[in-house]
Amino acid sequence: MKLCSYGCGKEANYPPGKGRLKWCCNKSPNSCSENRRKNRETHIGKNNHMFGILKENHHMFGKKQSKESIEKNRETQKGRTWEIIYGEERAKSLRKERSIEQKLTIEQIKERYLLFSKIEEMRYNPDKPGENEIQVHCKNHLCKNSKEQEGWFTPIGHQLYERIRHLEKEWGNEGCYLYCSQECKDICPLYQSRGTDPFRKTDLPYIPEEYQTFRNHVLTRDNYLCQFCGEKATDVHHERPQKLESFFALDPDFAWSCCEECHYSKGHTGECNTGNLAKKNCQRPVT
Repeated sequence: MKLCSYGCGKEANYPPGKGRLKWCCNKSPNSCSENRRKNRETHIGKNNHMFGILKENHHMFGKKQSKESIEKNRETQKGRTWEIIYGEERAKSLRKERSIEQKLTIEQIKERYLLFSKIEEMRYNPDKPGENEIQVHCKNHLCKNSKEQEGWFTPIGHQLYERIRHLEKEWGNEGCYLYCSQECKDICPLYQSRGTDPFRKTDLPYIPEEYQTFRNHVLTRDNYLCQFCGEKATDVHHERPQKLESFFALDPDFAWSCCEECHYSKGHTGECNTGNLAKKNCQRPVT
């Protein structure tokens, strides 16, 4: 058996080539556990360029920002035009696309964007007949302009453009809700929720105690060994994803033990990757 040349001690399954300078246990050397460990040690104490803060301050993520921090961030973002962010050619293309969509009538929007038209109710401003000024409902249910309060407001073109994009595009997260003011955004629990309803109840086909019994049985049966690489197992992988075939969610014949790394790098790939499964709703077994 040929071992990985990067020093992790696992079996080498991939020869040099396509980004690999040596024999490696993974298709990408960056996925090798030893390389990942070395990268972590290399970046300890250095700036994280994605977030712009030091590693030791990462415990702050997930906490609610203060109003002072929010205002400071808004001031920082001022002056950052599309040309600076995307470049002149990409910015020109985006502006052209947005300008076209901002001039659409309600009839054209309903014909072009079916999903958006089903979710968002629209009308023309009755106070300005003949101007085709589109009005919508505010997402904040406590607002006088919300659907619950039978109110309307006129959004800016950018709001409609972003809402349409996040509903119609494949990469959209169904977010960018329509609000009439910043105050409505701040008090609405859906704001900045990335399209995930915080009040939505997850309808699972089992109770936590049943799943724990199933999980312990599979791990014990496999002697707590990963069925992919032979390392210590911490996860249980479903051969038939429970979000697609929930009938087999607690069937040990269609599940096996695996480590966390193999669970996502080898178990959830292709159509069954976590990104695709996350967009699907759990299906309860037919009784």
